[in-house]
Amino acid sequence: MVVAVLFVVLGEHKSSDADMFAITVLGVGVAASIILVCREALHYAFRQMVFVLTGKEIIRRRKGYSEVRIAFSEIENLSEELGYLIVESDEPRKKIAIPYSVSGYEAIRTELSKYCQLSARVGLSLKGAALLATSLASWTAFLRSTDARVVIAAGGIALITLAFGSRHLWKLLRSDSNRSLFWVSLAFAWLIAFLLMYLRITGF
Repeated sequence: MVVAVLFVVLGEHKSSDADMFAITVLGVGVAASIILVCREALHYAFRQMVFVLTGKEIIRRRKGYSEVRIAFSEIENLSEELGYLIVESDEPRKKIAIPYSVSGYEAIRTELSKYCQLSARVGLSLKGAALLATSLASWTAFLRSTDARVVIAAGGIALITLAFGSRHLWKLLRSDSNRSLFWVSLAFAWLIAFLLMYLRITGF
């Protein structure tokens, strides 16, 4: 893919069809890279976590991070979202996400539900849904629009959503020193995104 990109960027552009094909390939590459990097990062982060129930609180422990403690009396929200049990407190504001795959998940859920009613299962949080919808809409407009102003505006929004996603992943893995493959993958996704911007904008 890199060879093909360099050929298109540095070579002579003799066919708009060829340019659009390269742009499409890069777009797919960006989407695939982001999805794979996010999935790998989340799985890695949760493998490093330990969840402990005491007689009065739930504790999340992770190497390199401060413990997160939520007393049973502080739990304001208990819900299941996208494969996780979400435990939230109001004052002070804290949140613990427990994956379904963790050992003893059912016991943890049963114990916590004694102190707060378990909300109905939802597929995606409002914030996550809004970010995903914005990202999809902006990338679609960026790739398909023939108006230069729309392409530039959509491209800017697409990069902003990519930055939000990258920031979230950085917060998950910032203290892990052996995540070189992850950082390389994320850098590659940004490289593809910028190349895609270059090809699309200079095509007008």
